[in-house]
Amino acid sequence: MADSGEGKNMGEAYAEFKYDIGNLVWRDCFVEFESWTKVPEELKKSMLGELSVYWDVDETDKKQRIYVDGLFKQSFQQSKFDVLRARKD
Repeated sequence: MADSGEGKNMGEAYAEFKYDIGNLVWRDCFVEFESWTKVPEELKKSMLGELSVYWDVDETDKKQRIYVDGLFKQSFQQSKFDVLRARKD
């Protein structure tokens, strides 16, 4: 996975990549579904395709897909946690 832009260190690029994933999760699915496993595969593929426009994500690489899916799942769970925590405050 690499950013299409140049001049960023790996840490900055990773942070931006995770930020982009978080925005997709927040916008497209975290409110509608109880868990990441309930998000339809078509929606997951659509979000991955949108991410691939800006990032060099090889959708044919199984290991990379598993890794990126894990990042999506982590972002989904973090979004759910953040909402629950905000409700308690």
